[in-house]
Amino acid sequence: MIKGNPAGAVEYLKNGKIIAYPTETVFGIGCDPYQEHVVERIFHLKNRPPTKKFILISSSYDQLEEVIDTKKITDEVLNSWPGPNTWLVPPNTKLPKWLISEENGLIAVRVSEHNAVKEICEKFGKPIISTSANLYKSENLKNYKDVENIFSEKIDYLVIGDTGKYKNPSIIRNMLTGEIVRK
Repeated sequence: MIKGNPAGAVEYLKNGKIIAYPTETVFGIGCDPYQEHVVERIFHLKNRPPTKKFILISSSYDQLEEVIDTKKITDEVLNSWPGPNTWLVPPNTKLPKWLISEENGLIAVRVSEHNAVKEICEKFGKPIISTSANLYKSENLKNYKDVENIFSEKIDYLVIGDTGKYKNPSIIRNMLTGEIVRK
């Protein structure tokens, strides 16, 4: 595992590698969402069922325009960003099926307010996969040293930095139903 700054993570993303990085809530694990084999690697390293799809995190709403159906996004969603609010929304029809929930046909998206995430996504030019840096159903990690201890052999690049002020992972809500999926 190589350790460095957000700018250094971008080349790893472009080359089909897995990165870990701080967010406003917990440390995240991510990759280029359009490289299916790397997305599958994250499912395996977390021991996560492939039916539990990942969040796409971005630096701005503009970056999400290629992955969501912008005509259906509500003001409530738009007004909740940037920040620790993840929404299940209708996807763009061009989005690869491995990113869309088979259960409800939606995709989870978020616009981050964390400087490291914003820098990574801006320099990468698109959203990235974001899932908590932990094994499935294990405690979320808020410290890069813990991420290094658990994933040193499985993650290619670790962004050194601090997580934000929030104690829990982002809230996940279904835009269509208003249901809170995760508090």
